[in-house]
Amino acid sequence: MSFKCQIGLHTWDGCKCTICGKIRDAEHDVSADCGKCARCGSIFGDESHDWSKDCDKCARCGKTRENQHSWTNDCEKCSKCGNIRSNMHKLRDGICQVCGQGTFNDTDGSTHKIIKIGDHVIMADNMSKTPSSGNVWVYDDKEGNKVEYGCLYDWEAARTLAPAGWHLPTKADWEALHSLLGGDDKKVYKELKVGGSTGFNNIFGGERYARGAYNSLLASGHYWSDTAEADKQVWQFKIGAYTETAGLEKADPNFGFSVRLFRNK
Repeated sequence: MSFKCQIGLHTWDGCKCTICGKIRDAEHDVSADCGKCARCGSIFGDESHDWSKDCDKCARCGKTRENQHSWTNDCEKCSKCGNIRSNMHKLRDGICQVCGQGTFNDTDGSTHKIIKIGDHVIMADNMSKTPSSGNVWVYDDKEGNKVEYGCLYDWEAARTLAPAGWHLPTKADWEALHSLLGGDDKKVYKELKVGGSTGFNNIFGGERYARGAYNSLLASGHYWSDTAEADKQVWQFKIGAYTETAGLEKADPNFGFSVRLFRNK
């Protein structure tokens, strides 16, 4: 070993000294393979690759692998990287018999994603249909929010939205879903949130108070039921981001909430 190398004055070519061959943990050449340095041969493992955009191809070095996508929740969309493929659903009555995903074409021409949870078939996006009566709003009166979060309806309007074969879920429907997903508010929240196993993908669309103020966008999702109480209130299913809970609460029927329809059994 040269004197310079002995006193630490190496001549580095990236991670490797050209004089003595010493390896340092810096400036590795991983341009061709994130898992292995082309200069010194150091191995870094599979976790050094970036599979976030494509489970089968590293976004940094281009290395490929096979059969790493997860199609369990949706046969046409990978739940890990979001990759899309086509014509993979095995449909019966609009629902894939493998992953429980599907679509429904409403009478107004809109197309809704639908999912199957247990024996419940539910719309997997918030309604934005014009009601035949009652009141409808877009959060903060900004039309752009309609695309992202759907509309907010008072209870009267919500009860007019269901086409033939569908219905506004009752309190009993929400209770059955809650029980099916574990019966615990926090467990149910995890199943219904975006990325949860059910595909419900709750959107925190907020609410509109009876006097006109909007509140809780990105903080809570509120979904009407069709069940009223004797105290002139109506049951809603609330999903809270901060509390990470999901369960039934009472509400003023003049509030504006989101709507997800259930298919008739």
